[in-house]
Amino acid sequence: VGLDPILKWAGGKERELPIIVENMPKEFDRYYEPFVGGGAVCMAVSARESLVNDKSEELISLYRAIQEQNNRVFKLIEEISASWQEMIKFAESDRALYEGYLNFRTGLFDESKMTSTVRRFIDANFERLFDLLPRNIPRDKKMYLGELNRNVQQKILRMRKIEKEKGNMPEGDVVDNIVTGFAGALYMYYRNLYNAGNGDGKTPLSTALFVFIRNYAYSGMFRYNGKGEFNVPYGGIGYNHKSLSKKLAYYQSPALSNKFSNVVIECLDFYDFMKKHPPSTRDFIFLDPPYDTEFSTYAKNQFGKEDQVRLAKYLINECKGKWMMIIKNTPYIYSLYDGRGLNIRSFDKKYQVSFMNRNSRDVTHLIITNY
Repeated sequence: VGLDPILKWAGGKERELPIIVENMPKEFDRYYEPFVGGGAVCMAVSARESLVNDKSEELISLYRAIQEQNNRVFKLIEEISASWQEMIKFAESDRALYEGYLNFRTGLFDESKMTSTVRRFIDANFERLFDLLPRNIPRDKKMYLGELNRNVQQKILRMRKIEKEKGNMPEGDVVDNIVTGFAGALYMYYRNLYNAGNGDGKTPLSTALFVFIRNYAYSGMFRYNGKGEFNVPYGGIGYNHKSLSKKLAYYQSPALSNKFSNVVIECLDFYDFMKKHPPSTRDFIFLDPPYDTEFSTYAKNQFGKEDQVRLAKYLINECKGKWMMIIKNTPYIYSLYDGRGLNIRSFDKKYQVSFMNRNSRDVTHLIITNY
């Protein structure tokens, strides 16, 4: 029975698993995955030994933490998760801001009275809110206070704007929005810590923050600005009651430990990885490289056209193993593999596989194999 992916990952292949498994060689010795990402395919495939690789240091640090059963990482994830649950509980149980919001809605409070009400409420409860932060992580009062004020105020003002346009929300929705302001503040606090040099995958804290942010960032997106800072906002109301406890239990499960006992983990360029562990004709390589787009940033690692060329050259000219690639169809990608004696098929959103026809240029994905 296949295991779940390690993380939600952009372009993850959970949905395509039936096609991938169906089109794999029936037998092989070792399984390779040079761009492992969230691990959907690797976790679903059984092999005598698996060799996985990714250029994202923070991702590979998580794979290694699972392999080593690193209790320092797991304890930090648990403490961050507990702080999250406590924040939600606090924000849901105190009705003072809800009452203040009703005064804002009816015009008893203007905008400045509402924002000062928020500030006073946060000041009055700040020690309690500060105590929610785990002892084992950096605790910065000024930054935390700033995020609380900014996020709760913005949420309340935005909610009033929406109500003016669309009519008043029911009580439950108002409470949920206020709770989301507090949740967003805690998310931003952890995001700031991650960006303040804790996002390199080199410490247990950076790995724990990476797991937290991956699960609570909007749509599971991972995107960086020009300074290399992670800049995706909090996922919003639907994420308030998410919990990391299931994920953590999975990372510590005997089934996953058992799987990782036969996995070689590397953090290299794909070519260096394949040269370090050359596959034989009895091995199988699954490839899900970053797509050919202008915006193809693979976590912080660019994967451009030259890299696509290097990959195609390696696969066509050097690779001894059987390999399968799933990749978005673009004229450029198609030109790299067409006419090289490979098996190129396409599949659409309904996952119907057919041989690539020169006229079917509108297909979304290609399955390319050398067998």
